[in-house]
Amino acid sequence: MLLMPQFLIPDVSALTEEFLKENGIRGIIFDIDNTLVGFRELKPTEANLALFARLREQGIQYAIASNNNKERVGAFAEGLGISAYHRACKPLGFALAKLRKEFGLKSNQIALVGDQIYTDMLGGNLAGMITVLVEPIDQKETVFFKIKRALEIPVVNRKRRKDAEK
Repeated sequence: MLLMPQFLIPDVSALTEEFLKENGIRGIIFDIDNTLVGFRELKPTEANLALFARLREQGIQYAIASNNNKERVGAFAEGLGISAYHRACKPLGFALAKLRKEFGLKSNQIALVGDQIYTDMLGGNLAGMITVLVEPIDQKETVFFKIKRALEIPVVNRKRRKDAEK
């Protein structure tokens, strides 16, 4: 199913060295809002910086692909020295394909980590990437996002049932 994430994790701290090795992940494309930080946070947190440092030490490539605007993505990525695509148009795969080429990896070696089914998971699955869904950081969202989250519940519940059967 194109909407189904391969993995459900509580947050990005679960992207341990063991998890990455076990799943053959050599590159990670992150969403920003509600994945790395709450949508009100403009800059990476200390936890984000520690994660990026750990990934760098492990030789894992990483980048950002966000559907948000240039100002938002630029403010977050400033000083990180990584590729950051704004208006990535997920689930369409243009930015994801550019990052795959930039990484020089096969799609199945790259994880797309995000908080939304209809953009992040669908986009990653269409691109043949490993999809990792995180719990959204902020629970206070606009009406539009509340509706989207309600539509995501059946997919997330189905994934939880499938994982429980294993």
